[in-house]
Amino acid sequence: MINHIVVAVDASPSSNNAVEMAVNLAKTYDAKLSLLHVIRDMQLPESVMRMAEVENIQGPRSDVLRFVGEKTLKMAEKMARDAGVKDPIKKVAVGDPASEIADYAKKKDADLILIGTRGHGELKDMFLGSVSRKVSNLAKVNVLIVR
Repeated sequence: MINHIVVAVDASPSSNNAVEMAVNLAKTYDAKLSLLHVIRDMQLPESVMRMAEVENIQGPRSDVLRFVGEKTLKMAEKMARDAGVKDPIKKVAVGDPASEIADYAKKKDADLILIGTRGHGELKDMFLGSVSRKVSNLAKVNVLIVR
């Protein structure tokens, strides 16, 4: 039985696919859905910088990253609510993405984690992103890696 699904959200194409699949699973199993965005200390990707410029955000990088994370979660929340998922949980965490995702799922007694194959972070493997691989190794629950 699936009672609680955690999906990693970063607005990359594979993350968007993971959100769509998580929403469908949450509806099918009437499961709780947590949308998790993790901020890590890294150089800002060009897409993030463009979003910050469009929104006219200035200030410390941490403020830009938090704003982008919140906006990304709002888009995922809208997708979930539009599909009929009740009260999706939104969470922004800070740290190593894989560790934060696995820890959050454990703390919240999630049954399943969904994550895209490739996010906005640096890739170490051209077929499977380093974060998704690390989550699959760290997590104590099933992990569904979505292309």
